[in-house]
This record gives sequence, structure tokens and C-alpha cells, in this order.
Amino acid sequence: MRPGRLTLASLLLAFAASIAAQTGTCAEMEQFLRTARVGAQRNIPRGVTLPKRATLENGGLQHDAAIQTVDVTKQSFQTHRGTELNFRDYWGYNVAGYELAKLLDLNMVAPYVARSIGGTAASFSWWIDDAMLEGERVQKNLQPPDPEAWNRQMYAVRVFNQLIYNTDDNLSNFLITKGWQIWMIDFSRAFRIPKTLLNAKNLTQCDRKLLGRLRTLDRPALEQKLVKPRYLNRPELDGLLARRDKIVEFFDREIAAKGEAAVLYDLPRSGQPCGVGL
Repeated sequence: MRPGRLTLASLLLAFAASIAAQTGTCAEMEQFLRTARVGAQRNIPRGVTLPKRATLENGGLQHDAAIQTVDVTKQSFQTHRGTELNFRDYWGYNVAGYELAKLLDLNMVAPYVARSIGGTAASFSWWIDDAMLEGERVQKNLQPPDPEAWNRQMYAVRVFNQLIYNTDDNLSNFLITKGWQIWMIDFSRAFRIPKTLLNAKNLTQCDRKLLGRLRTLDRPALEQKLVKPRYLNRPELDGLLARRDKIVEFFDREIAAKGEAAVLYDLPRSGQPCGVGL
């Protein structure tokens, strides 16, 4: 957050105190996104869903948010992958992606909350400052300073995208901070019904803790966090759980064939407190 009436020093002390008390930085950001006053909105010059960027203010604290209101359903829709039946582009999938990442203890999705704007339901997401799109990195041919650490983040991204059946997994849908942390954004075309994996060849390796959390995902918790708030319906949840099973089965086979050391690794951002790095 940028300082308003409060000084930067007082903000830092407040955040340090809250972290020390283990209140959870994501919980604070969620509360801010839900309750802060929405200032002037402006267009974000990317994305076909016409997202907006707005500066939010609450008690002298300011931070920007990305706002997405898209909710489009079509019997068929032509995409770069071909014709998709029962197409939906929906802001609620953004919140579902964030809530699922929290259930997996995967600190790679910035906070998303549900909130209305001008009487229209929307997702509000924490704006990630000083970050570049993956497309920009590729265009500029910038290489990460630690290729192994980068690859391990990417492996986790690919597991997550297979889990949620992300049909819009592209170079503009994750951001890279100056510390070379990857943050996944925009899940509005994910969470499809198919019980098969979208692209199983994208599965290579998996973080040890992430695989453990995938094993323990259960329907009651997912119903509570994803279905009851109406981010997902039950057929979409059925698809999610079926894909979870296929991902776990895939890595179990890989471990049996190649050994655990060749398949599993430890990613610092898996099991990390939510919001660290933002």
C-alpha cells in the first residue's frame, strides 16, 4: 500500500506487528479489497474482458486493484484451441483460483475477493506493483538469475493450470516481480467440466508439499470455499476433483518409475504464508 496520511515508517511498523502476531497478510489485503473506497477507474490496456484498474483508499491507505466484471456464457465459442462448447468467461473463477491456491498452501496467487461495483458483481484483485508480464520477459529476452528456481516455480504453475483446466493459459496471465517471483493472474476461462487433463505433457515435476496438499483436498472443504459462494457449480467441482486424481496418479507413476528425487522438489513458496512477496 502507498502511504496517504500515515507515514511509510508507521505503515511498515503496522505490517511488521501484524505479521509478528500471525494475523496473515492475505487476510488484511482481502479486507482492504472488500471495504476500501473505490476511486477513479481506468482501462487496463490488455485482456479481452475489459478489466479496469482503480485506486482504493481506506483510512489513509491506498493501493490499486484490478476489477473484472465479465460474465459471458455461450453454447459454443471459437478460441485459438478450436471450438469450445458450453463456454463461460466468468469473474467468479478468479476468486475460485485464489481460494483454491490458499487451500493448497501455494503462495503464487495474489488476493482476489468478490465485490460489487456500480451494482455489478465483480472480482477485485490486489494490484502487483513493479512487475512485468511473462510476454514482456520473453520479448526482451530476459533470463532469470537462478534458472533452477525459475523452473521449479514454472512446474508449480503448470500443475495448477492443469488442475483448474485453464483454457487461457498464456504469456499475459502471470506476472514476474523484481525478485523473480511468479504470480498467476486471471482465471476467468478456467474451471471447465472435463475430467481429463487439458495438456498432460505439461506435467514434469511437482513440489513435494503441493503434491501432499493435492492428496488431501476434499469435497467438503471445496464445497464450502468454492461452491457455496457460487464461484463454481457442482459439475465444475466434479471436474476439478477428477483432474486432481489424474495429477496425483501421474506423479505417483513417475515416482515409481524414476524415483522420488527425480520427480519431487521443495519450493519455498509452497507452504509459505499467504501474501509474502507482495
